[in-house]
Amino acid sequence: MSVIFYAREAANDSFIVNLENQSELKLEINVKEGGVNFSQVVAIATEKEEQKQRCGEITKQTLSMFHSRVNSNISEYFGLLKTSDITSKVILGFIEFLSDRSIKAVTINQYLGLLKRLLTIAVLEGWIKGLPVFPKVRSKSIPRASLSVDEYLEVLRCAKNMSRPNISTQDSHRNIVNGFYVKDAPIPKEMVWLIGFMTNTFLRPVDMKLLQHKHIKIVEAKNRYLKISLPETKRHTGQVISLRAAVRIYRELRENNCKRGFGNPNDYVFLPQIKNREVAIQAISHLFRRILLKANLESSSDGQKRTLYSLRHTAITFRLIYGHGIDLLTLARNARTSVEMIEKFYSSNLKAEMNVDMLQSKRTRFG
Repeated sequence: MSVIFYAREAANDSFIVNLENQSELKLEINVKEGGVNFSQVVAIATEKEEQKQRCGEITKQTLSMFHSRVNSNISEYFGLLKTSDITSKVILGFIEFLSDRSIKAVTINQYLGLLKRLLTIAVLEGWIKGLPVFPKVRSKSIPRASLSVDEYLEVLRCAKNMSRPNISTQDSHRNIVNGFYVKDAPIPKEMVWLIGFMTNTFLRPVDMKLLQHKHIKIVEAKNRYLKISLPETKRHTGQVISLRAAVRIYRELRENNCKRGFGNPNDYVFLPQIKNREVAIQAISHLFRRILLKANLESSSDGQKRTLYSLRHTAITFRLIYGHGIDLLTLARNARTSVEMIEKFYSSNLKAEMNVDMLQSKRTRFG
C-alpha cells in the first residue's frame, strides 16, 4: 500500500528534542506487507543528511563519509533485509563481516552508531517496536599523535623557513579544488602564528575555521591571557583561557591582519581572505601537512599519522607534563572536553620519568 511518511530531524541517539518544532521532510514510500525494506530507511536518512548539508548543519566531508559508509558496507549487508529482520544476531554477523574486511574496532563502533541512527528512524515511524540490543565492541584507546618539545620546535623552525610574508591565498580555480594546493610554493607567514596559537589555546581545527577577532579578548591583569568565547563546536560551549604566549602571538597576527585590511571584529583570524571557510580549513590542513613532511614528522614514533589536530593534542599533553599539578577537571573544561577523554587518550602518553619530581616530592612541615 502507498503511505506518506515524514522523516524528522530527530533520528539520532538522543531521540527527540522538541519534535513539534522539527522541520519535516515529506517522502512517499510504497510499503509492502510484512515490513519496510531497510533500503527505504536508507533513502529517508540520505535525503535527511543531504538536507542538513544544504542548510549548513553538517559539512560536505561529513555528508561524504555518510554516503561512503551507508552505500558500501551497510547497504551491502542489510540492503535486502526488512527492518524487522535486523536482530542482535544479524548485527553480530555484521560485526564479523566488517572484521573480515580488516576494519578496526573503533571504526566498527562508528558503523554501529550509524546503523543505530538508521534504525531509530524505523522506530520513530512505527515500523519496528524498538531497537535491537547492540553488541559492544571493545576498542583499544590509541594515544593521540602529539609532538614532543623537540619535535614541536622543529615544526616551528620548518614553518619559519618555508614561510614568506604576504603570500596570496585568494580563492581561484587553481587552489579551490580539493583545498588549497600550490606545490613547492612558500607558505603564508600566518601558519607560523597558527602553530603557536593552537598549541597555546587548546583549540580544535574546527575552532580555527570559525574563529573571528570578536571572539577574542586580551586580558591584562595579574595573569596575561586571551579569553576566547567561541561558538558551539562538537557540542561543546564555554570560554577558553589561553596560555601567556598566545597573547604575543595574537597581537603580532592581528597587527599583520590589520595591515592587510582584515583586522575588523567580524574578520576571520586565519586566512581571512578566503570567505569559504571549508576551503580555508582545507588550505590550513594542507599547508600543515607540507610542514610536517618537510620536518619528517608526518607520523609519530608509534606510527600514528599526525594532522592539524596534533597541535591540540600537543597543547593538552604539554599541560599534563609541565602544568605543575594541574587537575584534570580544570584542563578538561578549558579544552572543552571531558576528564574521561583526557584520561583515555592523553594521560597514556605520559611516561613515569616525566613527573619524577612530583612522584618523589615530600610534604613540608611548618612550625
